[in-house]
This record gives sequence, C-alpha cells and structure tokens, in this order.
Amino acid sequence: MSKRKPDKLPKSVRPPKSTMVYDGVCGFCKFCIEKWKQLTNERIHYVSSQECGDDFSPLSEKEFQTSIYLIHSDGRIMCGAKAVFYSLSSNRCLGWLNWFYKKFGFFRVCSETAYSFVANHRIFFSKITKLLWGESVEIPSYHFSRWLFLKLLGIIYFIAFTSFWVQWEGLVGADGILPVTEFFERISNRFGSSSFFHAPSLQLFFPDFGGSNFIGISGIVLSVLLVFGFSPRVSTIALWILYLSVYTGGQRFLSFQWDILLLESGFLAIWLAPNCIYFKKNKIYLLSKGCVFLMRWILFRLMFFSGVTKLASGDPVWTDLTALAYHYETQPLATWTAWYMHQLPTWFHQISTGFMFFVELVIPFFIFGPRRIKLIACFYISILMMFIILTGNYTFFNLLTLSLCVFLIDDSIMKRWFGKKDDFPIPLQKSSANWFNIKKKFSISFVCIILILSSAHTTIRYFPDFNIPQFIQRSLQIIRPFGIVNTYGLFSVMTTSRPELIIEKSQNGEDWEEIQFKWKAGMEDTSPSFVQPHQPRLDWQMWFAALFFEQVDELYWQMNTKTPETFQDHAAFMNRLRVPSSYHWFYRFLRQFLKGSPHVLDLLENESETPKYLRVWLYNYHFTNLEQKRETDKWWVRNQKRILIPAFSLTDIQ
Repeated sequence: MSKRKPDKLPKSVRPPKSTMVYDGVCGFCKFCIEKWKQLTNERIHYVSSQECGDDFSPLSEKEFQTSIYLIHSDGRIMCGAKAVFYSLSSNRCLGWLNWFYKKFGFFRVCSETAYSFVANHRIFFSKITKLLWGESVEIPSYHFSRWLFLKLLGIIYFIAFTSFWVQWEGLVGADGILPVTEFFERISNRFGSSSFFHAPSLQLFFPDFGGSNFIGISGIVLSVLLVFGFSPRVSTIALWILYLSVYTGGQRFLSFQWDILLLESGFLAIWLAPNCIYFKKNKIYLLSKGCVFLMRWILFRLMFFSGVTKLASGDPVWTDLTALAYHYETQPLATWTAWYMHQLPTWFHQISTGFMFFVELVIPFFIFGPRRIKLIACFYISILMMFIILTGNYTFFNLLTLSLCVFLIDDSIMKRWFGKKDDFPIPLQKSSANWFNIKKKFSISFVCIILILSSAHTTIRYFPDFNIPQFIQRSLQIIRPFGIVNTYGLFSVMTTSRPELIIEKSQNGEDWEEIQFKWKAGMEDTSPSFVQPHQPRLDWQMWFAALFFEQVDELYWQMNTKTPETFQDHAAFMNRLRVPSSYHWFYRFLRQFLKGSPHVLDLLENESETPKYLRVWLYNYHFTNLEQKRETDKWWVRNQKRILIPAFSLTDIQ
C-alpha cells in the first residue's frame, strides 16, 4: 500500500463533495464499491481512476491502483482501511467500525494489514469474486423475484382453497365426518370471549353453516386477484386470514406440514407484497431485504430440519441409507411411477438417499451464500422437489418449496433468463426520509422477532430441556394457533410396511362388497394414480389410520387377547387402550357412511346407496415385482388378512 501524498489537495482540484476513487479495472474493487454505494446512499460520490484521470493531481494513477482513496471537499485525503471505515461511518448501522478504528490501535493495525493483503492480491480476490458472484457487479435485488413469487403464491392458494372446497362438506360439513359447527361450539363453551385466540377462524363469527362456503369461494376469488397482481397487500392479508380459518376449522384433516408452511409463507408475504392497486413487474416498489431474508430462513429451516429430524429419530433405515427402498411402496398415496422406482436395485436407493441427505443437510447453508452459491442451492433443491413431484402425491408442498427458491435468484439472473430489459427498470418509488427510516427500523425489529421466535420454537422441539426465557415461551403459546412460526421435519421415521384398511359393506350380513376409495390403495389391479396438487384428505387420513390400527392389531396378540368377534368386543378393547381422540374421526366416518350422508359418500368412488352393515379388515400391501406384474397385471399384492372390526350396524356405533 502506498503512502498518502500529499495530506491535502489544492483548492483548484478539490471535489464539491466527498469522493471515493477506486481502480475501475479490478473486479473485486467494483463489487465492493457497488456495496458501499448502497450503504452510503448519496453521501459519497464514487468515480474510477480511469474516469477521473488527472483531476486530482498530484495524486496519480499509480496511487489509485495500489489503494482506494477518499477525497473530502476540504481537500483532506484518506486511503486504505481508514478511507473505507470513514465512508461507512455515514451508515448508522456501521458507524461503530470507524469509532473502533480511531479508538483501538490493535483494530487499526489489523485492519490496515488485512487491507494491504487484499490490495496486494487483488487479482486473486477478483477471480474469487467472479467465481462466487459472476460477471455482474450490481448489488443483488429481488423485485422481479417478488413479483414472480406473489403470482406463484396466488396459484398455490388457488390450489389449496379449491382442493378443500370441493370436499369440505363431507369432511367438516353439517352431515360430514367432523362437523365444524360442533367444533366451534366446543371451543366457545370452553374459552368464551377468547375463543378466537385459541381457534382463530372467521367461522366463529358465522352463526349459520354458510361460513365454509363463503371462505372457500372468497379464497378462490382472491387467489385469482393475487395472480393477476390486483391489490397484492390486501389480497395477501385476506388470503392468510381465510386459509387460517380453513386450517383451524379443518381440524384433523388439515394437520399437515404443507398447511402450516403455507400459513407461515403467506404471513410473510403480507409484508413482502407492495401496497398498490396493481402490481406491475416493470414498476419497482420498496422491498424489505429483511422479508427476503425471512423467506430464505423458512426454506433453510424446512430443508435442513427435514434432514436433522431423520437422523435424530434414530431410525436405522435412514442411517444405512435404505429408506427409499421402502418409501415408494409405503408412501401415503403411491403413484405408478413409484412402482417402477421400487423395482430398482438397493444400491440405487442408497445413492438416492445419500443425495437427499446432501440436499437437506449441506445445501441449505448455500442459501445464505453469494449469488452463484445461492444458484447452486436453488438447483439442487429444485432437483429434489421435481423428483418428489414425479414419484409422489404431496399436494402443493413441492410447488410451494419451489416458489420459495425464487428468492435465491436475483434480478441480474432474471434479466438474462427472461431477456427484456424494459421489464427490469431501476427507479424506486419515492419515499420521505423519515418514513423510510421508520419502515427500516420496523423491518429490522420484525426480522429479529421472527428469528428469535422461530429459533426458540425449533430449539424446544429438539432440546426440550433447554431453558428458554419464559416470555419467549409465552409468546410462542400465544401465536401458535396462528401458524406464524412453525417447526418442520418430514418422515422422521420411515414406514417399512404398508397396512391398509379395507371396508366392506352388506345389505344382509352375508353378501359382502368391498368399498372403493378414489385414490388410496384398494383393489390389487387398480393402478396407483397421480392426484396432486389436489389432496383427497380422507384418503390421506386413511393411511394414518391404518398405521394406528396395525399397532392395535399387534396389541391384540401381545396382550393375549383373541380377535374380536363382535363390534362390542372391539369397542371394549379400544376403551381399554384409551384411543387418542385424534382417531375418533374414523368411527364418525363409519357412522356417517351407515347414515347415508350424501356428502360423505361423495368422498368415495361410486358410492350412492346406504348399506346396513359394515366390517373392517386389515391387510398388508406390497408392490408386485416385474414378473408378477407381467403374469397377473396387478400392481399390488395383499396378504395377512385379519379382521379389525367385525360386522356392525348403525345401532352398534351410535
């Protein structure tokens, strides 16, 4: 680093405002200057040594090539780390660096040494900068990414509302499985005037049964408005409240991680969306970097803790990398592509499982890296999500995860991908300095609160004995029903067998016919099908019910209890077990079926008449192999047939 020559410039060459002179050829210098421009706003003027030429004589191009120079309007000259820290002192958040430089000699020496090292190896750092950030030296912005994300979020909301709306009457309607009116009556009787804070839903304010229809249709309409960019701030607020109502009223049928992921993402989208009448992609509004960071924070927690929860479970099929040898066969709603994947050798499944752990445990840290590192994260997460989409039926979960990846791609990349530069203008919406500062302070506070609460929530899950301050625990209890911060972790324990509940009906108690569901595994020759992004929530819950009742069946044998011969025997045994209330829906489903509820029958395949008797069998299902499929044309083999609930009528289950 060259010494300063001289200490002051003559009046004739002094700039009208403080000016930073840098080497415009050095890629690392240009990248740093773009950062400083953003941090110092318009307080410092920046010019390359190639542009200014001899304007600041006697300083020459030789000095400018060895160090950065800050020239004040009074002629004072600073260079090196001193110039850097002084320029950043105009930024309220970074002003302490200049104070440290002036007050502490050790810090000053370390800073100048580090600066000299970087200055002497600028070519190396230029290459590293190009490798990590690419050719573009502009500061990453995410205006187009926000515009695209809000459209994708609108599509996902549309899917979620439409999917639930077409089946809500059978699930939570007046003659459905878990009537929502009964649920909110119990909530009101228990909590009184504070009911909304324990079960937040607009349905609390609807005295009649039309609430779910209103919520569903309103959600669909507002989703379309958000897709087309109409009043995005108002739309995101309304959509979040409406889906919160659906989530609360859906009870057991909306107990999935993608539902809470949509709630949390939708809540942050409220602060991300611009407050305008019509959101055009070629008009840029103020965008909080904090909200962009929180979107990445959701993606990080979703991916990383999905990997952590698998390892923390201690399930051996995860540690020996054989989990995917079971997954395709045992997933809730299998697909025909999963059948083909299941036929692949074990070594392939082990490699696939290893790749999944790489994406879930390593790649999430790339989310917070430089531009090209973020693109690597986006690529690998997208590959994993597409692979899941092609082999499973996980509703809008993968689409929502892919949408969150949008914030790993900044506008400079979007320009190259989408071409038209006219769609990416630079002008910002004007805002007064005071109002801007207020918004900035609010944004910082908001980000800190969400980070603290989400971190505490995750810590409690994995380290329940950790001493979290009481006020944070209390805050989490208050906001938990609203889905603002959540914990994530899918498939902590891999199911290695596939039990299925098969229900049979009869009019006389002698001739029995198997009931067919629309999507869950049933007849052996019925091909597993794709149903995503729609989620048939009864079919999904039947998968969980089968896993639970398989455990009940095992207890029959462990407790030396003979297989029940009557429904009363089964009921008595279940009472002894004190069955969790979360599985009472299954008996209500059977009762409504015997009652002939038309909306419940609509959830099934070609069911229109009301039977007099039902009985429930428990089977084990397996995919056929290639030879069996060729010989029998069947997709499934089912065996280990045993009775779960003997024949019963409506009078038995009242």
